[in-house]
Amino acid sequence: MKILIIDDNAHHAELAANRLKQEGWAVDHIDRVENLSNPDDYNFVLLDYHMPVKNGIEVLRLLKEKSVKAPVIFMTGHGNEVIASEAMKLGAYDYVVKDTKLVYLDRLPSVIREAESKHKLLETNQFLIHELRKANDRLQRLTFTDEMTGAYNYRFLKSQLDTEIKRAERYSKPLSVCIIDVDFFKQINDEFGHPGGDATLKKVAKILNETVRTVDFVGRYAGDEFLIIFPDTELQDAMSLCERIRQAVVSEPITFENGEVCVSLSIGVSDFHPTRRETADRLVAAADRALYLAKKAGRNRVESVVRPVSSKREKPVANLQLSS
Repeated sequence: MKILIIDDNAHHAELAANRLKQEGWAVDHIDRVENLSNPDDYNFVLLDYHMPVKNGIEVLRLLKEKSVKAPVIFMTGHGNEVIASEAMKLGAYDYVVKDTKLVYLDRLPSVIREAESKHKLLETNQFLIHELRKANDRLQRLTFTDEMTGAYNYRFLKSQLDTEIKRAERYSKPLSVCIIDVDFFKQINDEFGHPGGDATLKKVAKILNETVRTVDFVGRYAGDEFLIIFPDTELQDAMSLCERIRQAVVSEPITFENGEVCVSLSIGVSDFHPTRRETADRLVAAADRALYLAKKAGRNRVESVVRPVSSKREKPVANLQLSS
């Protein structure tokens, strides 16, 4: 253990140093904090109250400002217990009252050992608190997000959709949702294996999150299906957003070691009507029916139960380009 004594009284500092060296500890001495160069080299600091220029309380504040990690034990004379108490409030681990008979010197080793135990306990608690926060953050992410894609999970989507429906009913706001299916996903799995399928879903989720607005909610609905909630959005506007999503995905081929795949999406869109007193299940079911229409019409398109977003008839992008 290495201890630093900060005391302008060289005689008192020498007495304390000699006693601590008997415990096998290394001890250095400086007479003012301005001479402190490497504070992280020390395990403990013994700080005297009566100092030139700055008193011990001011030095203690300065040590805190410099983020000195070494625990501080405060030393004060008789009648200065109030000052010592103030030092404890500023972070000192303990204090020792000096006496003329020098009895305090024999108490120093035990005080330092007790402070060391307290310091280790505090560090352990801080570590455990940090780890607990990390675990809680991860648990919260797992509670609301899909671990593989990073998108929201089904549980969150269901809860959020119920919330958005209540808000749409109360304030007569529009609300739309869509269900997205990755075209020919089984073929991608067959050609590139499950790692290739997982990489495809991750890439699609990434593009979805980059393409939607900040107010929208993107989640993995089931398997290769995603669901997006569009708050305050009319059906036609939602379909335009979905068309933009479809184009964004189809324009970014996914590259693997043995080839690449151009992914296309089939998307079904539905909107909420307060007058029909729709539930979340009915809203999603309507989007699912629209998704069926998109698949039936040839895939790689956006459909609603009302009308398609455009008259374009693009072929579904199922072509897999394998390297030789």
